[in-house]
Amino acid sequence: MLPIMRVAVLILTLISASSALGAESESSTAKSAPGQAIRAYITNFEGDGVSVIDTSQSQVIAQIRTGVKPHGVAIAPNGEAVYVSNESDGTLTVIDPVSNQVVNTIAVGERPNQIAVSEDNRHVFVTLNGGDTVAIVDVAAAKVSKVVRVGRAPHIALLSPDGKRVYVTSEGDMKLVALDAQSWERLFEIPLFGWPRVLAVSPDGTTAYQTMRWLNGVLIVDLQQHKVVDRISFETPTFAPEGKDAHGPALTPDGHELWLTTQTSDDVAVIRTSDRKLLQRIPVGDDPNWIAFSPDGGLAVVSNTGSNSVSIINVGQRSVTATLPVGKAPKRLAVGLVSVVSATPDQ
Repeated sequence: MLPIMRVAVLILTLISASSALGAESESSTAKSAPGQAIRAYITNFEGDGVSVIDTSQSQVIAQIRTGVKPHGVAIAPNGEAVYVSNESDGTLTVIDPVSNQVVNTIAVGERPNQIAVSEDNRHVFVTLNGGDTVAIVDVAAAKVSKVVRVGRAPHIALLSPDGKRVYVTSEGDMKLVALDAQSWERLFEIPLFGWPRVLAVSPDGTTAYQTMRWLNGVLIVDLQQHKVVDRISFETPTFAPEGKDAHGPALTPDGHELWLTTQTSDDVAVIRTSDRKLLQRIPVGDDPNWIAFSPDGGLAVVSNTGSNSVSIINVGQRSVTATLPVGKAPKRLAVGLVSVVSATPDQ
């Protein structure tokens, strides 16, 4: 009987291994379809260009010249274009991710800041920090088709997880404004009682985590009740000097953790969203500005403005696996699937 049992165990082991390989293959397929790959795009504010990183190799693969003072960056949901706002030029650069070449430059208005792309890839929402509007760019026509007033000095534009709203922060009026992503009408606004920086929205769309100037922490905003309901703050110190506060929030794809770049301590704070407990601090470079996760949540990418570098973090291990030099004063970044030249062309 013993040899028979050994054979049975061997068969079960082979079946399990085959299933595991199949699952791994399916997972890899979900991460990137043929002809697509995960890339990170970082705006170098003082370098007038964008650095492109192949996250699978932790390697800078291209440096793309854009306009003057590139500020915001966003990847089209279909992965066929990358958009960069140029603050001093008042323009929007369109990049082809296959060739890593600039294919168009569109005039948008005074001091464009952060941007967002509509779910159907047809429009780009550009905050114009030099006025009080968001410029809505028609991608096919390559021009601004409408401007919407949102409040003085709009700074951040963020598409909601369901693609139905665009959230815009107004620095001058200290508020958060929600626009309908299709009709472009203003839906509501929420007073923030301070100078807003950056926000992240929970996967279910009910909660925003909003960083504020001089706050070493984040506000918690109820997007259903339309009000600030709480605050997470660190005691070292709670209120920080200019340029040394918490800046970039990002939520893991499952929404269970909030990762927050903290310039006071040059690290990323990992916070559990269920009880708002600080779980860990991950040291990165100087003055970490922005953070974004890969689509599968396996990696986090952080721009370090003060050290002209990018940190790549293994999320499961919560440790930095690579630090890459990029351009001068890297700030905004976007990570996502884009179209690339296939490594295995059809035969």
